[in-house]
Amino acid sequence: MIGLLLTTVSCSAGKNVRSEPLSPQPAEEIRSSDFYQTGTASWYGDDFQGKLTANGEIYDMHKLTAAHQTLPFNTLLEVENLENGRKVLVRINDRGPFLKDRIIDLSLQAAQRLSMAGKGTAPVALRLVRWQGAGLPEGGPEGDLSKDGPEGVLPADRPAADSTDGECCVQAGAFALRVNAEDLLLTLGEIFPDLRFKVVGEDGMFKVLSESFPAIARCQAIIDRMAEYHLPAFARKPCPGKVE
Repeated sequence: MIGLLLTTVSCSAGKNVRSEPLSPQPAEEIRSSDFYQTGTASWYGDDFQGKLTANGEIYDMHKLTAAHQTLPFNTLLEVENLENGRKVLVRINDRGPFLKDRIIDLSLQAAQRLSMAGKGTAPVALRLVRWQGAGLPEGGPEGDLSKDGPEGVLPADRPAADSTDGECCVQAGAFALRVNAEDLLLTLGEIFPDLRFKVVGEDGMFKVLSESFPAIARCQAIIDRMAEYHLPAFARKPCPGKVE
């Protein structure tokens, strides 16, 4: 039944196709924090939008998720397109792909982040960021996942967080293009499903800000958590506007 939920992408037509599973290795047998895998990535979209994934979620091709044959659900992976160096952070919530030589099936949004949606497939490298929702293993991925290329994150002053209490919020990024800020929102949604972030236009840039908190300790905890994923952030006092 799980096999029916998985797709791969046809390189010639760019359409979703189904295939039979190759008897994947049980997820329990993979326990290495040094997990690293290279191979071909594909993506799946319209044909499975709104259907159940293997872990019981509703598939949303506009989120940053992926299917893997063996990794436990809720594992976070850094996926690097080896053709252009672009990276994206995805959460495993499905099983597949089941075609030979394909190692991961990405959501449409993730494929777009890697600039491979049009082509259908791409050579990628997978690095473990968070194991089954249980923290960052030692030797996690290097690099800043919030940088989307030349027009991604712009340099910005990052003042040290004031240690005194008072309302604060977290600034997670500042971008020249709104689409890059919105992509970061998706990544933050995977890391912090219970927090609210929004894009605010300020100083000619699109800034990604969290909701406000009454104490600096709460903001610092978010900053520390983002640092585990190699995502820069800093606390702001006061905060502009209100996250809806």
